[in-house]
Amino acid sequence: MNAPPRPDPELEARLSRALFDLLIRFTMALVLAFLCYQVFSPFLSLMVWAVILAVTLYPAFRKLAHRMGDRQGLAATLMVLGGLVLIAGPTTLVVGSLGDSVHDFVAHVRDNTLHVPPPSPGVAEWPVVGKKVFGLWSQAHEDLPRFIQSQQPKIAEDMK
Repeated sequence: MNAPPRPDPELEARLSRALFDLLIRFTMALVLAFLCYQVFSPFLSLMVWAVILAVTLYPAFRKLAHRMGDRQGLAATLMVLGGLVLIAGPTTLVVGSLGDSVHDFVAHVRDNTLHVPPPSPGVAEWPVVGKKVFGLWSQAHEDLPRFIQSQQPKIAEDMK
């Protein structure tokens, strides 16, 4: 009978070394991917929005660049400036209006001239919370300082 062939020890050593090297490389790649995810995870939503905007605006960018004689740098600059105007302009107006509103509110509280308008009768018809909201709102309209004093224990409890 024929004896089974003997394994070549040199071939086995080379294969085990290659497999071990492959395992080390794979493990290091997984560790590197995990660490990259840890670093970039706070920015994932921003990166997704950046990709969405880039894909969406690319056709407009190409048309603008073509109209400008294929000057892509100038087209990109104009698109960035346009985006800043579209975002910064309304944001500035909203923040300014909010600041004015807060300033007026603080002045009314300081001067004890804050007035709560009466609730609309339709508020009482809101489902589930309508009657309670209408009652509290009516109390605040009738006598705001007394209403605030009556709510202070609840507010203090919620702040804990």
